Amino acid sequence: MVVLRGAALEALGVMAALPPDLSPFQIGTRGEWKGRGFEIVGRLRVEWEEGSWNEWCILYDAKTSGWLAEAQGLLMISFATPLTEKLPAEASFYAPNLQLQLNGATWTVTDAKTVKYRAAEGELPFAAPPDESRVSVDFIGAKGGFSSIEIDGKELELFTGEYAQFTALNLTNLRKVPGWDGEIEQEKGKTTALSCPSCGAAVNLRAAGQSMSAVCGSCGAIIDTATPELQVIQKADEAVRKLLPILPIGQRGKLLGVDCEVIGFVSRTEDSSTWFEYLLFNPWLGFQWLVSFQGHWTIVDRLTSMPAESGNKVYFAGRTYKLFAKGTATVGGVLGEFYWKVQRGEQAEVADYIDPPEIVSGETYPGLAEVTWSHGKYITPKVVEEAFAVKDLPAPEGVYLNQPNPFAKKWREVRWPFFLSLPILFFVWAFTSPREVKLLEAPFVFQRPLAPAPAPGPTVTPIPGSLFDTIYKLQQQSRPSATPTSTPVSPPPTVDTQQTLVTPHFQLDGGDQRVEIEANAGVDNSWLDLDMDLVNAKTNETIPAPLEISYYHGYDSDGSWTEGDKNSSIALPAVPAGEYFLTIEPSADAKIDRLPFTVRVKSGGVFFGNCIVVLLLVMFYPIMVLWRGIRREKARWSESDFTP
Repeated sequence: MVVLRGAALEALGVMAALPPDLSPFQIGTRGEWKGRGFEIVGRLRVEWEEGSWNEWCILYDAKTSGWLAEAQGLLMISFATPLTEKLPAEASFYAPNLQLQLNGATWTVTDAKTVKYRAAEGELPFAAPPDESRVSVDFIGAKGGFSSIEIDGKELELFTGEYAQFTALNLTNLRKVPGWDGEIEQEKGKTTALSCPSCGAAVNLRAAGQSMSAVCGSCGAIIDTATPELQVIQKADEAVRKLLPILPIGQRGKLLGVDCEVIGFVSRTEDSSTWFEYLLFNPWLGFQWLVSFQGHWTIVDRLTSMPAESGNKVYFAGRTYKLFAKGTATVGGVLGEFYWKVQRGEQAEVADYIDPPEIVSGETYPGLAEVTWSHGKYITPKVVEEAFAVKDLPAPEGVYLNQPNPFAKKWREVRWPFFLSLPILFFVWAFTSPREVKLLEAPFVFQRPLAPAPAPGPTVTPIPGSLFDTIYKLQQQSRPSATPTSTPVSPPPTVDTQQTLVTPHFQLDGGDQRVEIEANAGVDNSWLDLDMDLVNAKTNETIPAPLEISYYHGYDSDGSWTEGDKNSSIALPAVPAGEYFLTIEPSADAKIDRLPFTVRVKSGGVFFGNCIVVLLLVMFYPIMVLWRGIRREKARWSESDFTP
């Protein structure tokens, strides 16, 4: 590498060759950032133990040097910024999730690592001696933003900026991307080929320059592709050779409107659960993950801002996510290539927070001193089938942690119409139903008739000369004489024990309408039965209207109790207009001889039974939807480590 110091050129060493790269950026690429233009004038290839990335030097607004970092599919624009706080220069101080104040703002450490410059090209604002090591600490802001501290000995330099979207930079003069750019048809589908250091077979890199590891398709060895000097990270085992991903490596598709290619496949296990993750790549938009578990699918992106944590909840983008599961995820088998040096057996502490259909996950890698956050959204198997032209994907099993609850969606759709319909329904009942009109109120008395006297028995004449005749004569002689009467005593008249009472006539005006007959009596641990008929005075047509009034009360081991009521009523529907009266045949408990009671007749009003039926019909669908939604949530959370 040669740098210019004043008017003299100085050689600082020989930089290593740049590894194969599929980046669309190149020296001379122009773009816009916050309304001002920039141009790429140089590049540094920075590497660390687990990988490497591009730092593109930009000339911003034709006067300020800055950096466009291209790492793990993310873009970050940053500029050197004076640091107002005094911070330690020891790398061990900057642990993941540590929160610090940088120039008055709160930032969270995401990773700290030792880095060195691997290669460089173009113009740089400082000397970058090859293999010179320094510590790089990355931060993420609660509201987004990116910052990094580079520690060189005791010197700390702060760079602050933001994450950027490729499509928002208005880029021009981009490099043609082999295998992707439509203008290079002859290179469509081509990849960068390397030789496996284990078996010598060709290893095709589908995201060259971004991939830090790849699995040899021939021997299954995991190869370090971060530098041109390929090394075997891990040899294959039998389990790797048996991996059969549903979406094969190299399969291209258009998922949710984005062209992508499956470049990696990894199985991960936590306790007894195993799921699969497909790494998708687009050279302009970076990486995405497609996660599959028992027929369920979730598309996952890396977060560029830190969720706010509070107890068992996190808050992100205006949504609240509840903690569903925590555990240690272990990498099982791997195929394809990845943006870090993945290994079988690699572990990460994972916490999943859900707000279906979305999920926010935090992953901490103890061995790498790194924490990452990601955001996912549930998609159906049909979406995956259409995107990658595959058929007959396995049907989803059970209720997945972030699978949307269709009944919750339906409940949100029907709840407000349902709640609004209730007052409307009560308003209709209250103001459109016929008003009640009192037609009759008549008092009556139940009187039990006296029982008839017993009839005299037959006269017995004894047989003369018999023993009975002798006794009879002696009895007659011992009794005082009595003057016999010559007038016979007639028995009392026979009395009908069933009374029939008749009410005054009353007039029912208007069309067919409801008629309510009500009766009340002072029964006490007894009953009164009224066998009534509503009689049309002109046609003699009758409508039965029986009533029973009963009321009982007492005490038992559970305390006092009551049963029945001293009032009873019956409603008759659609009674035609006309002149009517009631006939009443009362009967009562055997211990009642006399009991007053009152009968009332009203017209109009509504049948509350009909109202209840209408109300139940109105409530049936919303309540059914709510109930099924609750059952589905119960099934979901029954699988959680943190069931509410």
